[in-house]
Amino acid sequence: MDKILNYFKNKSFAYFVIAGLALLSAVFAIVFFATYSNPTVQAQMGDKAESFIPEMIGIFLIAGCVVEIVVLVLPQYRFIHIIAVAMFGVAFTRDMLIIPDFIVGKINNVMYNHGNYDLNMFYFISLLVILIVAVAISFFGLYKDEEEAKEEMKVQKSNLSKIIKIGAGAVVVLAVILTSSLVSADLAKKMSGAKQQENTEPDKPKYDPITEDIKTKAAAYAYDFDPTTVIIKEQEEYDMNDSEMTSITTGGTRAGHNIVYYFEGAYSEGWQGDYSAVYGSFYLWEDGLFGGVADGTNVRGYWYNSSLANGKDEEGNDIKDCLNMVSTGKYESIITQSSTGFYQYQAYIYISKNGGRSMIITGYTYYPEVALFIDTSLTGTEFKVGDAFDRDALTANRVLKNLTYSAVYKSDEVTWNVPSGLTDANGKLTTAGSYTITASWNGLSASATITVAAAA
Repeated sequence: MDKILNYFKNKSFAYFVIAGLALLSAVFAIVFFATYSNPTVQAQMGDKAESFIPEMIGIFLIAGCVVEIVVLVLPQYRFIHIIAVAMFGVAFTRDMLIIPDFIVGKINNVMYNHGNYDLNMFYFISLLVILIVAVAISFFGLYKDEEEAKEEMKVQKSNLSKIIKIGAGAVVVLAVILTSSLVSADLAKKMSGAKQQENTEPDKPKYDPITEDIKTKAAAYAYDFDPTTVIIKEQEEYDMNDSEMTSITTGGTRAGHNIVYYFEGAYSEGWQGDYSAVYGSFYLWEDGLFGGVADGTNVRGYWYNSSLANGKDEEGNDIKDCLNMVSTGKYESIITQSSTGFYQYQAYIYISKNGGRSMIITGYTYYPEVALFIDTSLTGTEFKVGDAFDRDALTANRVLKNLTYSAVYKSDEVTWNVPSGLTDANGKLTTAGSYTITASWNGLSASATITVAAAA
């Protein structure tokens, strides 16, 4: 007992801080692995987290913990602690890739990245504390008397037990570095391979819902306005009292005018048990005016897609270089960002819900809807009696005149007609045969046929 007490008696406070770091990093790693993917990575750490390999946070925390234990066993070689600092730094760096979306989402009051904000802030703060303490303690010795530390560093051939202890410590540190690096590299390789497989599956036919019937409907639909040719120049000043602007419709109909861009958005949150959504919709017309509604508030103003600063080519011709809106009050400047896919633009707009929030609205170059189709790619169309069937897994998609398509934004506006008795109370298919399911929305309709075979 005296020998143990004497061993700790000559150690400085820094030694005990490192002991605390080892314990804290071990506990945090356990907590992290128990919570980060429960129930899914996206639900806890956000939509992008999986691509950043969050497992590396826990892996390098454990690695740092093991190195710190070696430091406690061989305190005379305090430089080993620098390796632990590097391990904690890697863990913190991985989290730094994930946390910005949460901070931006909280600032804008829209958690577009999803995930658990409070849990991720706990991760971030814990990692930050561990790293700061680890760096700070690096400047302190682990012995009260540095001369004693120097004496402990001396190795004599006759002291076999000391040689074995130092050798074992070196082996453990090297093993930790190698193992954490190899495991992380393997995870990165698997992630890269999974993405490559998603992008290059040669045997999987590409799902193309645009049938010849839909193409025929689009060609027959009378609409000759080309919104892609419209260029509206930014003005030096805007007259917010202009009678035509202040009286512009906030809906999608305006006699003698065509829509160039259409934006739509939704917002909901659990506020005292209220999860009801509020919506926004903006119509940008070809004469440079726009009107719309944001959470029940009418918004009117001007828009432009050719700025004064950069909206000209080398020959001095006006070109499209942006897409922004100008109004009054909270909507004085709505600046859009480019996006990919069906929606080509997105922007934040103010809404008054719960004392003030921001809503993301997404927009596209407008063409009228000409057809509807039911997306069965998630469920397939071939089943057997006894299989589970969930109508909610089917999606009604609108098709525009230019043959681009997207899911109907307000899915509750779609009217579904499912054959009676198709499934039992548990959602299981009951009878073999062919069944037609129809969807109707905005004067358009579509159908999909599923085939149910007898149970084997």
